[in-house]
Amino acid sequence: MNNNKYKKALIFDSSSIITLAMNGLVSILPKLKESFQGSFFITPYVRKEVVDNPLGIHKFELEALNILSLIESGTLEIINPKGLESETQKIKAFANTMFIAKGEKMKIMHDAECSCMALASLLTDYKSLLVIDERTARMLIENPENLRRLFENKLHTPVMTAKTPNFKNLNVIRSSELALIALRKGIISFPASKSDVIEALLYASKHNGCSISFDEIQEAKRLF
Repeated sequence: MNNNKYKKALIFDSSSIITLAMNGLVSILPKLKESFQGSFFITPYVRKEVVDNPLGIHKFELEALNILSLIESGTLEIINPKGLESETQKIKAFANTMFIAKGEKMKIMHDAECSCMALASLLTDYKSLLVIDERTARMLIENPENLRRLFENKLHTPVMTAKTPNFKNLNVIRSSELALIALRKGIISFPASKSDVIEALLYASKHNGCSISFDEIQEAKRLF
């Protein structure tokens, strides 16, 4: 199959946009999109979480307005294809009945992140990447068994897997990786050594919601 026929897209979850906004980095998205030569999509569920809801809260209003400006300019495109609602609820129902602890089904996923997974599965004519910072969603896609173990360690109780997911067709990156790409391309520039800038970017990401380990930060500094 010739993959050149596919269009490209990044599908942003709320968590990744919030991390970028809290770090003052949403301004990198227009130039990243230009370099990427593809689409930057969000779902209506994500718009509600990153714009509509925070616009009513003074503490988060400025961040919401910055994100809204990216929507108005077309950098972030809201997309709502046929079947998105039903596929979102299907994924949500699956995820929230997958793990059982103390005889209770664990509610682990919300509409916004499920809608991003649904969108990726529906856009069959795109090569898409999910941009997700939230750890539970990422681990559900990449390594559900490790997620089960994580829940066991946190809850100090056995966690059973009632269903086996298959999200191997979905690929995930984080806002921290987008920040590093922007640094490599010269979109981000600070009067400091690259090592210091990498450390600043990744620790800021970590402390503002991006699931990234200390070992990964050190590895990024070594490899960049």
